[in-house]
Amino acid sequence: MNNLSKTLLGGVAVTALAAGSAVAAPSHPAMHVTALHAGHAVNKTKFHIPGKQHITYTYNIYSSDSASSVDQDIFGTYYKWNSAPNGVYTLCSNPKQKVKTPKKTVYGSTKADTESYSFGCPSGLTVFHGDAWTNKTGVAGNTDTWHSALKGSFQGPSAKYKGTINFNVSVNIF
Repeated sequence: MNNLSKTLLGGVAVTALAAGSAVAAPSHPAMHVTALHAGHAVNKTKFHIPGKQHITYTYNIYSSDSASSVDQDIFGTYYKWNSAPNGVYTLCSNPKQKVKTPKKTVYGSTKADTESYSFGCPSGLTVFHGDAWTNKTGVAGNTDTWHSALKGSFQGPSAKYKGTINFNVSVNIF
């Protein structure tokens, strides 16, 4: 067996050992912001500066919806802040949070909305906050836009934090 074959086989063995332990390990803990995408919780970000007392993110959300839509949830806008009451962020926490969204947009109206899911949390349901949109014109071919924000207060591993997620939402009407 030549040196190239030995090196390749050695690399495969090391990869197999690493992959086995990675698969067997429990999932990573929740981070301080979690998004809801198609019924699945997705950890979005983690900050490493414990001295910050206010955290701000801005997300651009692009979606499309039918011209006949009535109170349609805009997927991609459903998020929640997580707390770390025992030093570790947990998806099961429900800290104080609220969505601010405009009542009227160019082609429709929006309202703050919630989606609740059970992820096996002992405290019950986990609540995600987002935007619901209604097309008031019934016209296809336009794009409606608005700005909304999720504001919340949550406990970090070592301090209390306030956070804001700004959403720039664009909905293509078909």
